[in-house]
Amino acid sequence: MKDNIILAEVEDEGMMIDVEKGTSYFLNETALFIFKLLNEGKNVNEIKSALLQEYDVDEEEAENGIREFIKKLEKKALPWKRKNT
Repeated sequence: MKDNIILAEVEDEGMMIDVEKGTSYFLNETALFIFKLLNEGKNVNEIKSALLQEYDVDEEEAENGIREFIKKLEKKALPWKRKNT
């Protein structure tokens, strides 16, 4: 994560704050889970496996959710470690 991004966690939710842009984004429990794994360098398949173990979700729903979240990060130009997504 870049130095201008602060990730604040409260219980199972998070808030990403871009101090350069003065913007903030709320992360629900699942989004926070995915974001942390992305920042560890995990790819979509690794994250999907983790989601399937952690949550009651089917494979298609998990993968679609991950890809949708990645698109939102890219649209908002928020940094994360990319690895063969």
